[in-house]
Amino acid sequence: MYYRGSAAAVVVYDITKLDSFQTLKKWVKELKEHGPEHIVVAIAGNKTDLGDIREVPTKEAKDFAESIAAIFMETSARNAVNIEELFQKISRQIPPLENTDADSHESFKLTRQPPPSSKRCC
Repeated sequence: MYYRGSAAAVVVYDITKLDSFQTLKKWVKELKEHGPEHIVVAIAGNKTDLGDIREVPTKEAKDFAESIAAIFMETSARNAVNIEELFQKISRQIPPLENTDADSHESFKLTRQPPPSSKRCC
């Protein structure tokens, strides 16, 4: 239920563990069945810094992401590789919020309140 009302979801798997990719597919199914209708889904294959012990082929994960119209990116949280890029891609796909009052073009100015007086009454 963490995704209720969400505009986007990042589903992460460990590229060094095939079972984590299989679990990801279950989460995506759950998200598609119970999540918001137009949620932006991103699939992130994490731990590219451990590519020498990879169990999930990039092509397999990319093909799966394409089959569900999801963003796909491999990342390394440890080395901060493709993390910002992933969120930038997601942000470009999230539609802007609808203005519920389209005729309202009001603006207001924020000002800083003076600090409360330290004087006490009487």
